[in-house]
Amino acid sequence: MVVVTIIAVVSALVLPGMISAMKERRCQQAAVSVLDAYRQVRSRAMFRGRAQLLVASQTTSPAGPAIRFTAYEGSTSSCRTSTFPIGDATRVTLSLDLSATAYSEDGVTAQFSLPAGTTNLELCYTPLGTALFRQTSTEAFSNDSTTMGSGGVFQVDVQRRVGGSDLGARRRVVIPLGGNPRMRT
Repeated sequence: MVVVTIIAVVSALVLPGMISAMKERRCQQAAVSVLDAYRQVRSRAMFRGRAQLLVASQTTSPAGPAIRFTAYEGSTSSCRTSTFPIGDATRVTLSLDLSATAYSEDGVTAQFSLPAGTTNLELCYTPLGTALFRQTSTEAFSNDSTTMGSGGVFQVDVQRRVGGSDLGARRRVVIPLGGNPRMRT
């Protein structure tokens, strides 16, 4: 009986920490998924020889702000002359929704930190691996990093938020216009 009581007490002490660690792991997985989405679209452009468009749009989830990522393949190798089948669900090459229940139930949130105030971002990768961007689909693609005010880098922050308070580590996915995306914690 004593052994059972000791096991019950130890379990009661350890369980909250294990639950928190599992939620933190889900946040890490979400950040890695964002990183993989950018890397996969960039690699696909280089492999297929066609422009690839990754549309990232700000949404909301029960936990807070979130981002939905959708990728499309262009009709040519040029971002500026390609047509992209935006809105055609049958032509989507990648889809990641951080507002999905699987993420929001653990309090995972995601938002753009650079450039500030961004709610929509379209990155088009060329077969050379470089990226052009625009913030609305009516704009022309650009690679002018001075308009971003951040030296040619976009940043997406992924973190846990519960009750309006940030918990755990913030994962920052850095997306440079001329290189491979990476993550910082």
